[in-house]
Amino acid sequence: MFRYPTSYRFYTLAKIGFALAYLWYVWDFFRIHVAIWNQLSLLLSNPSDIIFSGNPQLDVFLRQAAIFVSGKSMVWVLLLISPLVAGLYLWGRNKWLQFAVGCWMSFSMISLTALVGVFTSTADIWLNYIFTTYSLIALISPADEWKKNEPGFSPVQWRENPALASHFAWLVVLLQFSVYFFAGINKLIDGWVPWTTGVALQNLAFDSSMHEFVRGTHVPYWLSLILCYVTLLQRLVVPFGFFFTRCRIWSVLILGAMHIGYAILMYVNLFPLVGIASLLMILPPRTSPLPRPVSQRPHRGKKIIPRDKRTAFVQSAAVGLFSLYLLFESSRLTISSPMPWENKLMVVPAWRMFADGGVSAGGKWRLILLTPQGEVDATDISLQPLPHLWRDRFYIDTVFHDLLNKNTGPGSLVDRLLQATEKMYRDRQLRLNGDPVVLNAAFDLYRWKPAIQLR
Repeated sequence: MFRYPTSYRFYTLAKIGFALAYLWYVWDFFRIHVAIWNQLSLLLSNPSDIIFSGNPQLDVFLRQAAIFVSGKSMVWVLLLISPLVAGLYLWGRNKWLQFAVGCWMSFSMISLTALVGVFTSTADIWLNYIFTTYSLIALISPADEWKKNEPGFSPVQWRENPALASHFAWLVVLLQFSVYFFAGINKLIDGWVPWTTGVALQNLAFDSSMHEFVRGTHVPYWLSLILCYVTLLQRLVVPFGFFFTRCRIWSVLILGAMHIGYAILMYVNLFPLVGIASLLMILPPRTSPLPRPVSQRPHRGKKIIPRDKRTAFVQSAAVGLFSLYLLFESSRLTISSPMPWENKLMVVPAWRMFADGGVSAGGKWRLILLTPQGEVDATDISLQPLPHLWRDRFYIDTVFHDLLNKNTGPGSLVDRLLQATEKMYRDRQLRLNGDPVVLNAAFDLYRWKPAIQLR
């Protein structure tokens, strides 16, 4: 029960995709921490202001733990060991070793983002869930079943390409179903007007997630209308094909094309990789997996050893409960906010990608310094400490929305950005033998008016 039929080759290729996504994630956050060791720390929240659990006493311990795992030595360890961990994950043998590998991969992802959650994307949450489910399956699987149904890389098996009945594949597929389906539900809840009237894609053409060569492109209304309903179809209907043999390959083709389009047009780098890797497990095997024996056959007078029904029950119960958790938690987060500890552990299945239909797209800000020589546009100075990755836009967008919501008090991201920019401007002026005096500072906001706004 709760097993998903897939082929060995597609199962292995999916794991390769997950391993590459993990290495990409580690490299991204290593570069973020390198920027922190320079000047990026000036722009980020002070660790003492970060809420980890909501419990003041517990947060004292968690804050120290987060500072430790974010230290230079630990970050270097996480980077240098990541290729070995990814290799062991692909090797895939010895269930207890794989349990430890999955736990380490999840731990390292949480550690690297502990103090820099502003750079975290939905794809990171998705990837962390994949490694969490991998550890869960390793924990509950007997050694012989792990070797048979969750095999590691083997040239012999690659050539034979047997069909598998995998618990891990089941949870990967269910997770992908929840990502797509609840993304569609959230679009109907948060962006009913723009998505159903067909203007969402016109709005999102101005979003910061778009590559420069397409940002601001005028999308004809008829095309936007068609693409809006295609998007809703992809989210709300196509994922059900994962669970019907005749529909699986069509689901993969439709959603695979969607991810390729995302990769070409948008700064969502990790999302297409994780999505396509997960889709590989959905491709149907050429043959059906062999049924599991109820008991072992006797050999030369030995007694028949019945299959451990208690182990099978524990497996089914654990996978079933985790499946229900994914669906119910995703449902809960469509109408409520996550708790602080859920954010910090990267276990927030709130799949709200572009849910508002672009009504907040296209916003920009400039930071203007008033000096004795006149106004100075210090926007480039303020953004210089960023790691210059695709993840920069998360920080820039957060600042924009904090400005709109007037979240600008002492210690806020806006306040830290303002103070850091003034300091960097003064330092630059001193190096150039110029006047370092800053009389005042202000933000200039530009907000593009969407085709239709929510009421």
